[in-house]
Amino acid sequence: MSVFWTVTAVMAVALGAAGASALATGRLLFPWLRRSVRRPGVWGAGALLMAASLAVGRWVSPGIHIPLMLGGLVLVLLAQTGRARGASPE
Repeated sequence: MSVFWTVTAVMAVALGAAGASALATGRLLFPWLRRSVRRPGVWGAGALLMAASLAVGRWVSPGIHIPLMLGGLVLVLLAQTGRARGASPE
């Protein structure tokens, strides 16, 4: 079981670093996502929520862990759909 929590901690750190970087710079660390993400700030906020969910998932109840993860997923999906800010309609 400790391997599971180690992998979860590594994923939380990676998502947290990518989310913080996206919020601070407005650019994604992962090159394969740069074309599909239209709002890097929203993506960064969602990644930070998911990282927080993974980080505290071991110690808090599912009533806290699952809404954090779902909120992060919703923000990540919203960042990949729709128009970027300031973009003109086609």
